[in-house]
Amino acid sequence: MDWETEISSSGEEAVVRGKKLEEVMEMGFSDAIYLILKGERPTDEESEVFNTVLSSSIDHGVGNPSTVSARTVQSGGNSMNASVAAGILALGDSHGGAIEEAMKLVQSSKSAEKIVEEKLEEGERVPGLGHKVYEEEDPRAQKILEKARENGFDGESIENMLELKQELADKKVDLVLNVDGAIAAVMSEIGWDWRLGKGIFIIARTPGIVAHVREEMDEEPFRRQEGSYEGE
Repeated sequence: MDWETEISSSGEEAVVRGKKLEEVMEMGFSDAIYLILKGERPTDEESEVFNTVLSSSIDHGVGNPSTVSARTVQSGGNSMNASVAAGILALGDSHGGAIEEAMKLVQSSKSAEKIVEEKLEEGERVPGLGHKVYEEEDPRAQKILEKARENGFDGESIENMLELKQELADKKVDLVLNVDGAIAAVMSEIGWDWRLGKGIFIIARTPGIVAHVREEMDEEPFRRQEGSYEGE
């Protein structure tokens, strides 16, 4: 079977999204990521915003599921690739996946009122809102929105996300706009497909996971957490 792709080719005339590989090698890494995922080179403004988005999620402490998973697998005597893979596999709807879900909502044709109404009826959270650590303001989210506005991105998608926040506050509880919500709004604003939401977070967080795995290599092997039996 022959594979067909519009992404890249190999060999002496290798290209990535229609650009010679040598040209791509002259680009900043975040610009190259933007090119291969969206299929076009970013403008200077898009480049600055996207770089901020990636940097915002590079790491966030040792206690989150992906970092704990990666370090636990490494402590069992596994390789770098297995340990990093374990960390990435821990990313899900409750850890990193909210970007995709929030992008889907802000890009939908439904009103904020309708979306929040449905979420409340179904007993579900509104993705992109709320955080266990940040109660008043998520500084990462505010930095992303600030950078977007500085570069001329302050349109419908960002407004849709903020309307979801306000609608939820009016109907039930005022929750902070978190980094996932800000990323979802801004990446939608610059025209990204919502199906790339989880991919954005995977790319951004992987360097942090690699760093934690490397650090864990210097610890005693087979770390065991304390636990208690609560059965009969």
